[in-house]
Amino acid sequence: MMLPKLMHIRMFVAVYEEGSFTVAASREGLGQSGVSAHVRQLENQLGVRLFARDRTIIPTPAGHAYYQQCVQLLRQHESACNAVGHRAEPSDGSLRIGMIPTMTRSVFSRALLAFEAAYPNVSVHLTEGAGSVIATAVRRGMLDFAITQRMSYDGGGGAVGLSTSLFTRTPAFLVSSPDSGLPHCEPVRLSDINDLHLVLPIGRRPLLEQYLIDHKVHVVQRLNWFESMLGAMDLVRSSHWAAIISGLFIADDLRRKRFTLNPLADPILWDEMLLVEPARKPLSTIARNFIEFLKKATEEINAIPIRIAHGEQSSNADFNERPRHE
Repeated sequence: MMLPKLMHIRMFVAVYEEGSFTVAASREGLGQSGVSAHVRQLENQLGVRLFARDRTIIPTPAGHAYYQQCVQLLRQHESACNAVGHRAEPSDGSLRIGMIPTMTRSVFSRALLAFEAAYPNVSVHLTEGAGSVIATAVRRGMLDFAITQRMSYDGGGGAVGLSTSLFTRTPAFLVSSPDSGLPHCEPVRLSDINDLHLVLPIGRRPLLEQYLIDHKVHVVQRLNWFESMLGAMDLVRSSHWAAIISGLFIADDLRRKRFTLNPLADPILWDEMLLVEPARKPLSTIARNFIEFLKKATEEINAIPIRIAHGEQSSNADFNERPRHE
């Protein structure tokens, strides 16, 4: 029996991950008929059907089993090529990154400035968006990696075609207007608040709703928010509405006091940030280096929200060390 060609395997993986011959063809830069031919040849060589083709493309049990091995094969092949072609650490090139607003508002600029000083010849391209959108872009090869919040679709294992790992955890804060009457920076129990009008971001609503149910929090009114939480914060600042937002997102607001910010207590609600990368290929050296700068910046900025969430008072020096973005 002839061994399957690497191209056949790549096309099979693309169809499996995208659930469509048309989308897989667009991702791989081929015509749909070419992708179909590669997959058909692979099935003929293996002697099994990898997809059930009806109105939708559904992997067969053999397809599921074969995919898991193929992803590892493609990843190992990419690593082997990198070992041969890039013996010295690259000092130039480009990097395509996806991030949710939580990271771009607080962390990205600090990491970028440090990275640019060390690697001035690397061009960095940033895409900001919702977690599900940029995760899809990573799977399709449009981004090298992304940082997202753990979403309801993760289920612990991540989406098809993606490898996810915990990047950091940050405490969630209740954000309300400056005259809300709550003590700024002191932990609060949501169940103790009688008149809670809550803005809920659509992407994270299932996770927040579960927290509210588990801890018997009564919400008078809910407002679903579809776009960036920056707009929601404008509403919160001048009204009776409140929102639950990641500590990293509001870290710079802790000292500016444009809002009343209270970490959730009994228990703390932790937002998990995930590093998302394609399952079929390893991160480049440039990407790994940027992630190290990103981790350092995140750790520095996240330290203050974490201390406040644990009931510790932060000093003025803590707030002064944060760069201002007025």
